[in-house]
Amino acid sequence: MEEKDFAALVRSSRTKRRFDESKPVSEETLRALIDVVRFAPTGNNTQMLRFHLVSGADACAKAFAHLKWAALLKDWAGPAEGERPGGYIFIMVPAAAVNNPIRCYDAGIAAQTIMLAAAAEGLGGCILKNFDKSLISDFGLEDTDLAISLVLALGTPAEEVVLEPATTEHGIAYWHEADGSHHVPKLEVADLLV
Repeated sequence: MEEKDFAALVRSSRTKRRFDESKPVSEETLRALIDVVRFAPTGNNTQMLRFHLVSGADACAKAFAHLKWAALLKDWAGPAEGERPGGYIFIMVPAAAVNNPIRCYDAGIAAQTIMLAAAAEGLGGCILKNFDKSLISDFGLEDTDLAISLVLALGTPAEEVVLEPATTEHGIAYWHEADGSHHVPKLEVADLLV
């Protein structure tokens, strides 16, 4: 893969929050994403992360009920019916290590790896940290000695994401336009270098 192709893949993996709900994400597709992420690095190669796959309309509706979406979009409660994710992956860590910085890094690396693999397959997704504590028990996972670190919502994208320079009145805050497009300001390279 050429560098420009990888950069395009990274841009295409930008957060998507609205999906074509009529196109579910199969358990087979979710398993294929785990087959990719198992090769991602983890601190000291501990490989402590575990993954719970959620597919099927009923299970997806149950997961959706526990999530909070897009904190910066105060007047938006999340994707409407018909725009909700077609599958989820819960990234889980040992409960005793859920706040361990290295395990948090591991979860972040895994989440981004999965998002890139999903984008390569034409899927989009959103990495969510804002979920209620009953999510784990609602899926019967409370006796696993694991905690949910992140939830990945996945599906066929149904929104346009526009990457913008961070020079508008919005600063670096993302926003929705009236046409439904999602705008995400990004700093320039020169702004990032110190």
